[in-house]
Amino acid sequence: MPPRRNNKKKKIKSRDRSAKATCCQGCSKQLDKENFVYCVCTQVRFCSSSCQEDHPHNGCTGPPQTEFNMGSMMRDLAQLPVEERLSREAYTDHSTEMTETVHKPFKDYIVSKGRQAINSTFTASDVAKWADEGNGPGNQACAFIAGSRFRHRMLGECRLDGSVSNSGGNDIPVLESQELAFKYFEKAAKLGHDISMQSLGTCFDDGIGVKPNRRRCNQWLWKSVLHGSAGAIELLACRCLLPLEIRANEGIMQQAVQSLQPGQLMQLGGPNLAALLLVFHDILRRENFSLPPFAGNWATGTVNNSVQQSRRRHRIPLIGEKDVKGVLEKIDFLRSQHGLDFTFAYLRRGAAKQATAQTYGAVPRAKENQIFFAPPFASCDERITNGMINKWHDQSMRLAYSESDSKRCAYFTVCVHNEGSSDKGGFCSACEADAIERLDAIARGAVVLSLDEDLPHRGQAAIFRDKNGALKIETWKTYAGGEAECVLATLAASGMPSYVSPIFIAQDPNFLWPIVADHGSVRAAVEFVAPHMDWREKIGVAKENEQEQDPVIPGCRPGKFLRKCGNGFCNNLEHHRSEMFQYCSRCNRRKYCSAKCQRDDWPIHKLECKVTSSETEGNPRLDDSGDGSSNEAKPLKYELKLEQGEDCVVHGLKGKPHYNGKVGVIGAATEGGRIAVTLRYNDGNVLSIKPTNLYCIGVFCRKRKKKSRVFECRHGLEVCPECYLDFTTINRLAKLKYDGQDMSSAAAIEQCEEIYFSSLSLRPGEESSRTLDKGWPMECIGMKEYQEQRFVLKALVEVKDESEQRLSFLAMVAKTAFITYGGAFTDFVLRGCTKLGDVAQML
Repeated sequence: MPPRRNNKKKKIKSRDRSAKATCCQGCSKQLDKENFVYCVCTQVRFCSSSCQEDHPHNGCTGPPQTEFNMGSMMRDLAQLPVEERLSREAYTDHSTEMTETVHKPFKDYIVSKGRQAINSTFTASDVAKWADEGNGPGNQACAFIAGSRFRHRMLGECRLDGSVSNSGGNDIPVLESQELAFKYFEKAAKLGHDISMQSLGTCFDDGIGVKPNRRRCNQWLWKSVLHGSAGAIELLACRCLLPLEIRANEGIMQQAVQSLQPGQLMQLGGPNLAALLLVFHDILRRENFSLPPFAGNWATGTVNNSVQQSRRRHRIPLIGEKDVKGVLEKIDFLRSQHGLDFTFAYLRRGAAKQATAQTYGAVPRAKENQIFFAPPFASCDERITNGMINKWHDQSMRLAYSESDSKRCAYFTVCVHNEGSSDKGGFCSACEADAIERLDAIARGAVVLSLDEDLPHRGQAAIFRDKNGALKIETWKTYAGGEAECVLATLAASGMPSYVSPIFIAQDPNFLWPIVADHGSVRAAVEFVAPHMDWREKIGVAKENEQEQDPVIPGCRPGKFLRKCGNGFCNNLEHHRSEMFQYCSRCNRRKYCSAKCQRDDWPIHKLECKVTSSETEGNPRLDDSGDGSSNEAKPLKYELKLEQGEDCVVHGLKGKPHYNGKVGVIGAATEGGRIAVTLRYNDGNVLSIKPTNLYCIGVFCRKRKKKSRVFECRHGLEVCPECYLDFTTINRLAKLKYDGQDMSSAAAIEQCEEIYFSSLSLRPGEESSRTLDKGWPMECIGMKEYQEQRFVLKALVEVKDESEQRLSFLAMVAKTAFITYGGAFTDFVLRGCTKLGDVAQML
């Protein structure tokens, strides 16, 4: 009996569908599958006609064009940025490849259908039907042509000779034609069609028929590179992080030329994989800035493979090759002409935090829940024992005193734990403990990785179960499309086993998780990028993974997709098709595991829930506490008192003006109504000062029965424009800590700040209107109209963090609240100066 034919059309999976196709443009609610209204441009949808009238589409371009204009298309291509254009050589190779893989197979397929098909006209829908008839080269060419025609709206009739008519097929909405384009590009790409892989990657980049995802874009472009497709490496290089990070070193060198003297040495590097790649610049020169052939075009995840003798002609191009050459040529020029020298240092993720501070609050978080996937099964057991650590230490110590940067790298790596110390040498036991925990979770299958970023430009996330059974989350940079593989292949080409050891790679989550996402284990990735080496002889036979699998949730297997709870501080997960979590009843877009999580996330989600894409709103924090411009005095909830043991700020002294602006501890009252104040400085002077010459900090802590503490200003407000204080992040941290969560880690504190600041946006021109006054620290930017608050903040900032001088708890809270309030209106860098971590340690 023949198999029953499935008449259901293949649809794009719901997790991949663009928000334009699934959500109302006006109210942002989830759309019904059948009941919706198109805008006249057919590029967006509305839930009803009344919603369309209330929220008109501001970016509407009018009805879609009914005529295809090749001239306008060529003009659009000519306006592409220089870095996105193909070189002349790549363009020639690309044209040849198009002829061999698209035009010839397509014509052969049409000829095979007979004379009637040769002489007839056909539309994009006809080509799509031919693509669905099979999986051969002709069907792949048809799928690529159908996808191209749907994407560029070439919906008219055409003939085999290439002539195109502008009639017919114009009734397809733009959103539907984009989804059809993605469908047929995906079909051809999964069958191994090189050029379709490039087109599918650009669909993920531009959001054509699918939710935008830069990592998946780069993955498909990298697969096209491994297939040897012309021009793919140039399309990939302008979208990856590695070239950007490499070029940043060139800018630093340019600035250093102005200040360095001949003979001086400068160290370059950063908390990224580009620094590690540049450390091995001598290996890159030896390999002529390319890599030996990989084991194949697709990751296999297998280990203990036999040595492969390379039969492929082409080597693998290095991502960022032009940029690496530019940096090294710049160094050679400065060394020969100016007598300057440069060396490179590798910093693990977490070191030099100021390098990423400028991205704080750049864009709000995604309205939908973050989607995670289970990586491939780890085919070998890479758990670390004490003997393996000692062996790795011995291997690295032999290289520690070499003159080559690449050989000294493992021993002199800078990490977040030793970046503040004077001695950067030695191994970091804290990083090694983290690596052991990660590798143990990978062996047990207790890891899931995010499909995209929750906060744009802040990296993806990994959730794994530690030995105690608790779920941990950490972020990692969105390296994809072979970036981690290029760095790993460079380490393998060095021939030093210590640099391909799991204990070295697993210490940096930016390096480990991209490898695990594609290969499942470090050893499988090493054998994939360097199949010409005998790794069984070099580092031993990989141990088969016989660990009992302990997934993060029951039933989670490699390749399965999960949904994370909408509360940013909750790590609960559900299967993507499960209905265990409940939608927000207002927007029907964000899901929560419990009512408690929804309440905890409401201060952030209420901004997403009510603000639509066609509306603008001022700073929403001020709406919660009233308009800050009102002239009516707000009632005071607390009386300003100088409490003994608390901090205050001295001001207005005429006889001893050098004490003005100093922070002191309030002591006992003396004769004549004066107060003894012990200054928080090395001299520890005790002054007798009138109460009128002391500023009270003005922070109050309200303890609630069976609930967490709440910090407020003297008006009893969490956010107060008059006091210039914002306790939102502090109160959120206090509540999470009361609920039993560990909020002392740097990752958790950064997440608390980022989620809050990402919900705030500057008004147009507001950032430029806030200027820094001469003589005042950066934290006081924009406070010119708040003289008393600026004076107090300046005094708090100037107190050192040494134990004998450290501020009191409420003074630290005040300092953080001042900076948090100003962070909403000033430069994004200020948002990384809140010192929220110091408050977390004192809670």
